[in-house]
Amino acid sequence: MEKFRWVVLIGLGVLVVCGSLLVSRRDSLPQKVYSVPVVRPAPSEKPSSALPVLKRKPSLEDVQSLYRQGQRQLYNSAPGEEYLRARELLQNAQTLLEQLGDELDEFERLYWQARLEFELGDWYYGAVWGDPAQAQEALPYYLKAEQIALKLTKRAPNFSDGYRLLGESQMRIISLKGWLHAITHAGIAKKNLERALELDPQNAQARLALGVYYLYAPALFGGDLTRALSEFAQSEALTSDETVRFLSHRWRGVAYAKLGKIAEAREAFQRALEIYPKSSWDRNELKKLR
Repeated sequence: MEKFRWVVLIGLGVLVVCGSLLVSRRDSLPQKVYSVPVVRPAPSEKPSSALPVLKRKPSLEDVQSLYRQGQRQLYNSAPGEEYLRARELLQNAQTLLEQLGDELDEFERLYWQARLEFELGDWYYGAVWGDPAQAQEALPYYLKAEQIALKLTKRAPNFSDGYRLLGESQMRIISLKGWLHAITHAGIAKKNLERALELDPQNAQARLALGVYYLYAPALFGGDLTRALSEFAQSEALTSDETVRFLSHRWRGVAYAKLGKIAEAREAFQRALEIYPKSSWDRNELKKLR
């Protein structure tokens, strides 16, 4: 009987972890209660195929530039044409990466393939927010990002960001596949993020991702708001990347709100909006605090 009780408790804990991982992603998007229009591209809809006009052969730097533009557009855009533009930029980056072909080292090719697949997964997840069935459109991108990141960690076993990409992809997959998948994969995702930090304690994105884990996981599975705040603070201090800093402020705001520290939460969301002022989710969180 005692053994059965513990099995039930563990099972409930896994359910909460899975739900938390799903909430952590969906919380980064506008909530339905604010009547924010949802972008649902029709199956036949395609972004503009127009690529930047280059008077030279494309390079990896061009891919990186398009990626960063697409990532910024993803977080700092209103629903509609601006959001569609983010996908266009990311897909154009993919096209340029494919054009480079064998000119790239295998390591560089795998790394940027994984980053682009992951970011496109986030785009599709955001485009169909509020509809669990439609959200499955993001799953193939996360699965491919995981597959590529796994190859990357084998190709470069001491590369920190390979494990970060692997762990974050696995967290997204868990949020879409549900609690049965979480039973065997939640711990693996966390270990990959921890491995990324073992290899490079200065990896700001890995600290950010691990902080989100601590923010939403129940105490039974290592959830700890104080540790989450510490990871977010370190993430912000370690980088000048505006997207990572934006998310560090955002999640710090959520953590403070959970602790009932309203003034600190308000300040964190305001700092996030100083970076990406078009983020409707953060504006709505500020309204809720008032």
